[in-house]
Amino acid sequence: MEKDLLEIQVKHLDNVLKESDPNRFELLEKEFALAYTCDAVGMCDKKITLEDVKRINKTKVLPDFSEREQKEILNHLNAFEYVKQEVHDNKPFTEEFVKDIHEKLVADIFPGGVYRNVNISIFGAAHQPPDHVKVYARMARFFNTLEQFEGSEVELATYAHASIAKIHPFVDANGRLAKLVLNYFLIKFGYLPISIPLVQMDEYIKYLEVFKVEKDLQPLTKFFKSLLIKRYDAVLNALDI
Repeated sequence: MEKDLLEIQVKHLDNVLKESDPNRFELLEKEFALAYTCDAVGMCDKKITLEDVKRINKTKVLPDFSEREQKEILNHLNAFEYVKQEVHDNKPFTEEFVKDIHEKLVADIFPGGVYRNVNISIFGAAHQPPDHVKVYARMARFFNTLEQFEGSEVELATYAHASIAKIHPFVDANGRLAKLVLNYFLIKFGYLPISIPLVQMDEYIKYLEVFKVEKDLQPLTKFFKSLLIKRYDAVLNALDI
């Protein structure tokens, strides 16, 4: 039922956009990018508000925040624009592309795009990232599995996201990277990009842990589908449909 509703919404929006003012939809997408950045960066620092993101996007400076916090916000906005442009240009999903996204996320903070050479842990998580010596092999297996993936498009996007989050290939910014990977595939497959609201972070983490521990992708896929449905509802309502 959810899938049917989602596909109906996709077709509905496609038809609406043919008749509506493109500037209105473009404005909605700009507003989404700001809210998405607030959610993505806010998962690590809950002090950041949507107004903060709007302000730094306009002025490029947030005096009340550290230099790193400011760069993380601006970098995420830049990385999201990069991902959207690369989808538009039919950029293939490769290891180098993943490293490029990561490099943009951490630009002027620390050298990005380099797999970690230390072990890391996630506080409170049932599953911990693999030993750093296994990262290269795990990433190679991930790309190989992705090429042979036989599920739906939303399932593939979910699998790509969850796998990056599980491997945690870099020292930092893996969560933001995994969410950008999710949206790369959603946009590529003709869907709207989505954001994981901070108020649903615990729910998201629960379903992600199910995949990490039990290798069951369905709860997280269902969660992302529900976010997609809400996103389409919001856009259609904003367009007064």
